[in-house]
Amino acid sequence: MIRATLIYLFMGTFILLIAPFAMIWALITGDSRSIYRLARFCIRASGWMGGIRVSVEGREKIVSGQTYVFLSNHQGNFDGPVLCHVIPRDWKALIKKEMMRLPILSLVLKQVQFVPIERLNPKKAQEGIERGVQLLKEGKSFIAFPEGTRSRDGRLGEFKKGVFIMAIKARTPIMPVTILDSNKVQRPGEYGIHPGIIRVIFHDPISTEGMDLEDRNRAVQLTREAIASSLPTRSS
Repeated sequence: MIRATLIYLFMGTFILLIAPFAMIWALITGDSRSIYRLARFCIRASGWMGGIRVSVEGREKIVSGQTYVFLSNHQGNFDGPVLCHVIPRDWKALIKKEMMRLPILSLVLKQVQFVPIERLNPKKAQEGIERGVQLLKEGKSFIAFPEGTRSRDGRLGEFKKGVFIMAIKARTPIMPVTILDSNKVQRPGEYGIHPGIIRVIFHDPISTEGMDLEDRNRAVQLTREAIASSLPTRSS
């Protein structure tokens, strides 16, 4: 409890005090890299405070200069921060529309061009997907959790197809990612944070060249199989 409270207080204070300066700098210069650098510093400091370490496999599969859609399973609250920490580049993300209601954080998300998806409004959701396609074509990589929500038991949930449509339309390779043991660091429904090691495994990229929208189910299946290949058997 004490560990979790200290981490949340540190992160909240960091966002309130530091984020505004980073946003002002980004607005003046048009360069959002400072926001990512500060975010990574905040994540690493929080991990140190919580006794959380990250083990990475397959990062050499990320080719410099190549745009990717990084798709990961979703076990807990630390998955997004861990990916921010281990992916060696700045990226965009598909996020829930509800996150844009959070004070200050919503301004940061707009500044770094994260794309909100309104899941209950198909027309608005499609607009978000098209925005993602545009950013991919501009060379901006994305991360997303195709399950859409955290797994309560570690098993892979149903994959939403929107992000696969986005990758196919932009002709961008998909990089499957498996995250292990983040649910042990913070168990589902718990406030407390426990020391531990979170493992991240990057799999071979899946080419979308030659695919059309009718191939989206095949893209889903290939991605699911790759992510599941490093999960315990019961989780696939």
